[in-house]
Amino acid sequence: MKIFSLTIKFLKRLKFELLKGSRLPVFLGLLGTVLTIMLYNTSSPLLNNIQSRIDNLVYDQRFEFMLEPPPSTEHTIVILNVDQRSLETLGQWPWSRFDLGDIVDQLTKYGALVIGWDFIFPEYERNVAVELKDQIAGGRGQGLEDLLPRLDAVRDIIDGDRYFGDMMQQTDVVLGFSFKPNEVLNYGTLPSPIIKIDNTLSNSLAIANMQGYEGNVDVLQNSARGAGFFDNLPDIDGVIRRSPLILQYQGNLYPSLALEMARLYFFEENFSLETEPVPGTLRREITGIKMGQVFIPTDRFGQVIVPYIGESQLGQAGTYPYISVVDLMNDALTEAEEADLFNSLVLVGATATGMFDLRATPLENIYPGVEVHANILNAILNSAPTFTVESTEAQTESESGLGAMISGLTSTQRDPFPSKPDWEEGAVISILIVSGMFLSFVYPLLGPALLMLSSLTFMMGITALNFKLWGDYNLDISLVIILFLVVLITAIYLTYGFLMEGLNKRAIKGMFDQYVPPAHIDAMLDDPDNYNFDGESKELSVLFADIRNFTTISESLSAVQLKKMLNEFFTPITGIIFDQHGTIDKYVGDMVMAFWGAPIDDENHRQHAVEGALQMLEKVEELKPHFESQGLPEVAIGVGINSGLMNVGDMGSTYRRSYTVLGDAVNLGSRLEMITKVYGVKLLIGEQTYDHLDGYLCRLVDKVQVKGKEQSIRVYEPLCQKKDASEEMIAKVDVYERAHKKYVEQNWDEADKMFRELSENEPDTKLYQVYLERISTLRNEELAEDWDGTFRFTTK
Repeated sequence: MKIFSLTIKFLKRLKFELLKGSRLPVFLGLLGTVLTIMLYNTSSPLLNNIQSRIDNLVYDQRFEFMLEPPPSTEHTIVILNVDQRSLETLGQWPWSRFDLGDIVDQLTKYGALVIGWDFIFPEYERNVAVELKDQIAGGRGQGLEDLLPRLDAVRDIIDGDRYFGDMMQQTDVVLGFSFKPNEVLNYGTLPSPIIKIDNTLSNSLAIANMQGYEGNVDVLQNSARGAGFFDNLPDIDGVIRRSPLILQYQGNLYPSLALEMARLYFFEENFSLETEPVPGTLRREITGIKMGQVFIPTDRFGQVIVPYIGESQLGQAGTYPYISVVDLMNDALTEAEEADLFNSLVLVGATATGMFDLRATPLENIYPGVEVHANILNAILNSAPTFTVESTEAQTESESGLGAMISGLTSTQRDPFPSKPDWEEGAVISILIVSGMFLSFVYPLLGPALLMLSSLTFMMGITALNFKLWGDYNLDISLVIILFLVVLITAIYLTYGFLMEGLNKRAIKGMFDQYVPPAHIDAMLDDPDNYNFDGESKELSVLFADIRNFTTISESLSAVQLKKMLNEFFTPITGIIFDQHGTIDKYVGDMVMAFWGAPIDDENHRQHAVEGALQMLEKVEELKPHFESQGLPEVAIGVGINSGLMNVGDMGSTYRRSYTVLGDAVNLGSRLEMITKVYGVKLLIGEQTYDHLDGYLCRLVDKVQVKGKEQSIRVYEPLCQKKDASEEMIAKVDVYERAHKKYVEQNWDEADKMFRELSENEPDTKLYQVYLERISTLRNEELAEDWDGTFRFTTK
């Protein structure tokens, strides 16, 4: 927005007669180049956020477009699948440690070389003998003292943890554990680090420093040959494109699950950290991890780009062979599955919907988390000599990034890990400078048609080169900023041409149609600084909409069916929110959260929010027959709306941020959605929304005090627009309002009579039954003199 504001002020000061100068077009092109380079190196979180999202979008499209069939390998990675069928046969997770030990034993018999568990075992399994012995020792088992010797004899026999540990010692087993980036939690046993570093190097490295961990119980961790964390750090949009191979905790470095499995497979005892000095500083940066003869290049954060080799089939045979746990336990493997397990590396993971290990990736929005580890492990095992840039010290000082890139292409071997080379920033800046100068001097000589054709050709050439570097060398070079420069300079000269033809200020407005919505162009031109994503407090309306009984619905559907149902539900719901000028805050499972009044001011945010909610309820009714025809369950929603002062802005952490709203008014909106089920209504709004709402027929549902709040509020149910309300509906609301007034006045007999009449006419309306039950209870209680009908909720 700052660049937008400066550009507007520059154009307003520019006199049209100066546009006739022959040097001005070149100056404008060079100015666009400088601004693009500044944008590329900006420290603005907002601009970096936008740039990252666009880069990620292009990255995903390129990744999918350039995806090749996986090459043949000497190793086999098998995924032992805790699927829905296994849960139905063996019971809900967690399973007995005896069953887990049998799984290891079976895998060992079939010839698995390394077994990695994409699970964590932080609790001891109950041992009946130990518990009974403790009861007797505590004096609660009088007369059973003679059993103590026998209990000691059977204690180890029925010790599931010990059995599981004994089975793990038959082969190489790696247990998973989890780090906590922001939570100080030390639970379980942390394995020994792969590398110990001093404080100076620890403070110098950019590797993420974890604050806590959740490990396995000691008896299991001490029995396993290794352990690795299974945490992934998604990008800002929630997609897993990169994954850390090492993380830092208290000055020590720990490996990922895939890296530790590869170490055992290669019979290596440890790792070494490869670093290089940062020019002009005393700091060092990591360049990769060396494991014997295998070198794995990483970025300065110790991360690698996940080299996905294909789409997942959600537990079916796809890029990696999947074997169901129940088939392994029942010795029901096919000959092909037995052959896959022999001399294989096995990852034990889950694809069952209720296990919540499905991730978003560049290839698919629903992708098994265990397969992310499989892709990284596969690339480590396929590691070849890295793509290197050979240059002398003199060349490093004198050559530009682009020159280094061209002179450094000395290896024809393709690194299995895609990477951003350390010279990428210099190469991109060099390309921007050369391209910007070339276009600035050539484009002023071209007409509009030839200018557009030249720009299209130039962008196609740059894109082809970028795809070539990715396809042949697995190099991830920024493309968006270069295309942006071409588009920017093209736009500059097209606009310049129109200005030369004598267009008025409407041409200036047309220049920015591509940056902001047309409906808000005038407002942004008048006050461009008024529109930004910085944090601020302002009066807004927030909406929460949640699918009823979603847990039951999700358990009845497969992952593919659930994805289809949610997509077909959220698409029209989101369209309604957008049509009513709302902003989507987030989707959380089956819940959508939206708000009105930011980033664009909206004086009618209450009306737009309520109208959007009513339209959503109508749309849900329209979707019911469609879902029925698709074999999907019926969907119903509850909606809560509240208005008030809220904090809005770009918020989050270093790892992920989002434009969102916070505050007590937001929390109250969520509570209103939750209590719609109490009254059997579909929509509730708070008093701050109702008091300034015009044109809608609403009825007062209750006066409530939610848990954690001292002040009570009125809550209402909007029924429809007043112009659409029938006389019968208005009459019903009037009778209800009078019945509610009698209730507040403690005129129990009259209130009971009126609510019973309403219930007889509308037997399916739960709201009347709620008040009849309250009257039955309250008429026998002694209420305070200042009782005003407030109902206090004791749970959230």
